[in-house]
Amino acid sequence: MKQKHSKKHIAGLIVLIILIIAATALVVLNPFQYLKALQATPVASEDEGPVEVSVRVMKLERVDLQNTIVGNGNVVDPSSIDVYSEVTGTLTSLAVKLGQKVEKDQVIATVDPSRAGVTYKESVIKSPVSGTVLLLPFVQGSVVSVQAPVARIGLLEDLEVVLDIAERHIGTVGIGTKARLSFKAYPGQVFDAEVIRLSPVLNPATRTLEITLKVQDPDRKVKSGMFPSVILNTERLEQVVAIPRSALLYSGSQAYTFTVGSDGLAHKKLIEVGLQVGDLVQVTSGLSVGDTLIVQGQSLMTEGTLVRILQ
Repeated sequence: MKQKHSKKHIAGLIVLIILIIAATALVVLNPFQYLKALQATPVASEDEGPVEVSVRVMKLERVDLQNTIVGNGNVVDPSSIDVYSEVTGTLTSLAVKLGQKVEKDQVIATVDPSRAGVTYKESVIKSPVSGTVLLLPFVQGSVVSVQAPVARIGLLEDLEVVLDIAERHIGTVGIGTKARLSFKAYPGQVFDAEVIRLSPVLNPATRTLEITLKVQDPDRKVKSGMFPSVILNTERLEQVVAIPRSALLYSGSQAYTFTVGSDGLAHKKLIEVGLQVGDLVQVTSGLSVGDTLIVQGQSLMTEGTLVRILQ
């Protein structure tokens, strides 16, 4: 029995060896036919025509561009008056509170200027005008001097907003520049304002310029000390050609875009750009109203590419 199985095993090995030799001979004797059999079938023949590239487009129209400067301001009273002590000493009493209305010559505080060897005589601080207490920087028991104000009295007749703008924006802001103000205290409400004064000097430490705005507030909702968000309207261009910034391509410093012609092909357009406002860029030359601008897929374009416009 063992001898019978051994003969079958030997016969199987002989058949396997013969098959290996035959396959090797086929490759060696006719290699070109073997490689041809391994080649993949082409996906598309030359008769299928050029490949279309899908894109999204927009028709160019004239638009208005409004550039802005955004910042945070501070509401101040330009007619406020600082009140000083006539002597250096200890603040013994405060007769008023923040926001309280006072009359002219009303007592605000008292100061004890006494020191060793000097006869005690309390000094009285009075309000020089009628108004509202805007600032009380010291508390009772503090040491005050003749250099630091003990209180600030405001007339609160015409409040103003002061705002610092960066040096690069100075050339776009002038007397009469319009602005819009919003306050957290009045959500959804916008207050109109305009620039009435510019500082004659630049802050050398921050490289900013202080500007002053007058607020239109007939209902007197705005309070001194508030911090509004300010939007200054600077350059404005009307009825110009503008495109999305994402549609722009560059070759070095040369800007260009792609449009779709009446032939359904992509055409490269060299352009010059101007003012940029948000995501829109003004085009000063190279494009016209009515052009079909490629806004998605333009990075895949070359001159004459066949396009398919997606809706």
